[in-house]
Amino acid sequence: MFPIILLIIVPSIALVAALLSGPRASRPISIASTLIGFLITAYITYNAFTSSSINIIEKFSYIPSLGIGLSFRINFIAIVLLIMSSIVLLATSVAGNPERDRTRLSSSLILLFQIAAAGLFTSANLFMFFIFWDIGVIAMFFMINILGSANRKIASMEFLIFEIFASMMLLLGIIVLYFYTPGHSLNITTITQTAAALPASIQEIIFVLLFLAFMVNMPLFPTHFWLPDAHSEASTQGSMLLSGVLTKFGGFGMLLLFEMLPIAQSAYIYVAGLAVISIFYSIFVLMRQNDMKRIVAYSTIVEMGIVMLGISALNTFGTNGALYLMLSHGVTIALLFLVVGSMHYIFGDRDIRSLRGVVSGAASSAYAFVAGILAMTGVPLTSGFIADLLLFIGAEQRFGYYGVLPLAAVMLLGAYMYFAVNKSVLSNREKSNVVHVLPRSEKLGYAILLIAAFVFGIFPFIIFRI
Repeated sequence: MFPIILLIIVPSIALVAALLSGPRASRPISIASTLIGFLITAYITYNAFTSSSINIIEKFSYIPSLGIGLSFRINFIAIVLLIMSSIVLLATSVAGNPERDRTRLSSSLILLFQIAAAGLFTSANLFMFFIFWDIGVIAMFFMINILGSANRKIASMEFLIFEIFASMMLLLGIIVLYFYTPGHSLNITTITQTAAALPASIQEIIFVLLFLAFMVNMPLFPTHFWLPDAHSEASTQGSMLLSGVLTKFGGFGMLLLFEMLPIAQSAYIYVAGLAVISIFYSIFVLMRQNDMKRIVAYSTIVEMGIVMLGISALNTFGTNGALYLMLSHGVTIALLFLVVGSMHYIFGDRDIRSLRGVVSGAASSAYAFVAGILAMTGVPLTSGFIADLLLFIGAEQRFGYYGVLPLAAVMLLGAYMYFAVNKSVLSNREKSNVVHVLPRSEKLGYAILLIAAFVFGIFPFIIFRI
């Protein structure tokens, strides 16, 4: 088994190399680093697949007097999210910058984000969780602020304000946990084992603080307002990583929260209600959008609301369905944002009222977009189908028939997405003028993400056997 810390060391070395190299060399360095990260993840997955159990921990001393160390762990949740993030990061490095604009900066930020994702998903203590959380936020802020479009400054500041609030809530929650946990530990396993001894009032305070932090990142209504604006102004690479990976920081945090604190189980009905409100609110706002990026952005809020519903079900089907949906959504949403970015590059437009004949001018983009929508809406043989099947079984077990009501939102999402596709992508009565020819690397990015969506839909035992 490779040391887990290699997932951090490899992109760190690559980041230094990219910063010191010229613009031409930085992109190959980024691709190489994300490819190595994917191969290490594949090796870890293979070992987990062939092993009877998987729970690996690595520890490195950092501040012994405070009980703080660098500790990494690999378990089922970490493996699934590492698989998702490694695929999305590889596709982003290969295909997310068709303009080849500011390649050294964009490649360096991708590598910084690779460090954040690998570190956060393998964190064994909350100190590391917080550090890598903020590294990811910093990388995304600069992706929007520097690499974004005309209104990037406003969008990046709005993003930063929400994320500063989330980080403050997260830090406060961690501090309270540290002082009230027996032995003053930040170790996630230790907290999980001892949290039941904490007074109910303290658990409630910690739960509220951490829940607020994680709901901002997912995001859930009413803390979602930063997401559509951030996507509208972010570069294609920024959008792929923002919805594909960064929103999973919040989802991963919610999984930890409901695992660590026993009192979370008494709040499940309120959390589920908030998730349902977030789902249907986002659907109705989505159906009023014309910018394809904003349409896809609001679909992220819908899907993450469904993830929250699965987590709040507090059973095996719901939790595993939520985790599988994070895997599926990360891959498919990255694909959709890549296609939308490519369409904008090819035709100079992404408004469904004016974009026409994509299938005639860019067939690969048109078909990739349709396939991405099929995966997102849970068509059989796609990863979305497996995720939705598990998740809604879990929701029905916990909430009865009320638990499957959000299926109506999925159907509405599919209906509007198909409307947008039929109007702009598949219609060939009119044709938008082709401005640029799409590079082959973007088509390779389509292939990476599409293969992942279908592999995890056709062969779900790759994950379930672990």
